[in-house]
Amino acid sequence: MACRYRSALFGASLLATAPALMPQAQAQAQTQTAPGPAPGRAFFEQWDRNHDGRITWEEAWEGIQRRFVEADSNRDGGLGLNEWLAAQLPGRPPRSDRVQADPQRQRDRRMAMFRAIDANRDDQVTLTEIRPVAESWFRALDANGDGALSLDEMPRASQRQPTPR
Repeated sequence: MACRYRSALFGASLLATAPALMPQAQAQAQTQTAPGPAPGRAFFEQWDRNHDGRITWEEAWEGIQRRFVEADSNRDGGLGLNEWLAAQLPGRPPRSDRVQADPQRQRDRRMAMFRAIDANRDDQVTLTEIRPVAESWFRALDANGDGALSLDEMPRASQRQPTPR
């Protein structure tokens, strides 16, 4: 249950930050071979700005802000539902070892996440609304409570539980 909660929080924050990651994640997944580094390592190293093997809250928040600005295509300081979905829907390229998710289900989940983060119900998700979700995600992942995330604290696909349909 705790693992599912941590994965959900991690997913929530990534939904807010993933738009600009998608091209990089797609390229990484396409070039990665089976006996290579862990899939999350490149992501982790990108967010670990000072390369000390830890992602501090400051590094995470800087990354979230950077991704948000890149996703805000009309530069109005908020992500509308269309910007949110456009930034999210490309997803990861297919891999033979990954069960393919139903695209409609993915879209429904992303819409639900948008509604959940849009605290003031103005049909815009702002950094102010994303911050509490991201902070919760960060604290939930920081298993040892040291104020930073190590690669070992990041959720792995093998830890995720399948969601019943």
